[in-house]
Amino acid sequence: MKERERGSRSRSGRGGGRRKGEVREREQEGSGLFERLDVTKYSVKRLVAVPLIILLVALAVLAYTQLSVGSPVQLGMDFKGGTWVKIGTDETGEELTAKFSDSTLPSPFPVVLVGSTGVGNEKRIEFGPMSGTEKDELINLLNEEYGVGTYEMQSISPLFGRQYQAQAVRAVLIAFFLMAVVVFVVFRTFVPPLIVVFAAFSNILIALACMNVVGMELSLGTVAALLMLIGYSVDSDILLTTNVLRKKGDLKEKIRNTMTTGITMSFTTLSAVFAMFIVSYFVSISILWDISAVLLFGLVTDLGNTWLLNAGVLRWYEERKEEKKERKKIKKERKKQDKKTKSRD
Repeated sequence: MKERERGSRSRSGRGGGRRKGEVREREQEGSGLFERLDVTKYSVKRLVAVPLIILLVALAVLAYTQLSVGSPVQLGMDFKGGTWVKIGTDETGEELTAKFSDSTLPSPFPVVLVGSTGVGNEKRIEFGPMSGTEKDELINLLNEEYGVGTYEMQSISPLFGRQYQAQAVRAVLIAFFLMAVVVFVVFRTFVPPLIVVFAAFSNILIALACMNVVGMELSLGTVAALLMLIGYSVDSDILLTTNVLRKKGDLKEKIRNTMTTGITMSFTTLSAVFAMFIVSYFVSISILWDISAVLLFGLVTDLGNTWLLNAGVLRWYEERKEEKKERKKIKKERKKQDKKTKSRD
């Protein structure tokens, strides 16, 4: 009996040792991943250069779009006017585009976009700005093809589109201003809050540039995503700035510890947004796809702006503060020594 008990104890000891070894291996793998991403190994200039170069490229894209179409971003129907029609049909987007753009019609209609609403077989067809006569002809065609009362139609005049555009710009600016006020009040210094605001501004500009690259238009959905992006952008930046400025300890160690938490948070959010992006793509819900795409652009950009730009500037700021403290100490010591020498004389 005693031998059996000893054997079972030795086996349980081995099993416990194996489990501890597995846990250690996992911890080492995790720490190895963050060691590879350790930004404290690089100089401040190298850290700051990468996000600034990306921002310059984004500004070039926005400037090119401004010169090409007259606005930094391609405007959607919500902001330049147009007409949309929702109708239940099994026809594909290509078939609907061909039907309404048919050259044999008295006046082919300017089809801009055809997509699914995600409700059964309902499709949403967007047309560019049309005159009153063209709208009447479109209604007649819809009545002939699908029947009276089988569709939903709404028009936005270019004048209302410009008003929506002004309201959207105002909403983004107010949200950005209030965010900046909160950040400056919380930290009560100049440089760290300024970098937090600059990083959020950079995220929005780069997200807009990415929209131009992939051919996305600015709509009410993408404006909502930009407003959400302001909050998401500031989240990790405030976490980093708070831990660096208010916690005690080695500067690089504080950045490394915060980076572990911050990147975990960011990847959790990215996973959720990416899941929404995939689902909205297959279900063909255009507004959800627009929102998730803009959030993906901004959140990926935020990783660089937070852990390269913000971390780099904070390192420079804290190291400069330490240098000033050291200089003051040296000056005080010299003054004390001078007083001692004078008293001896």
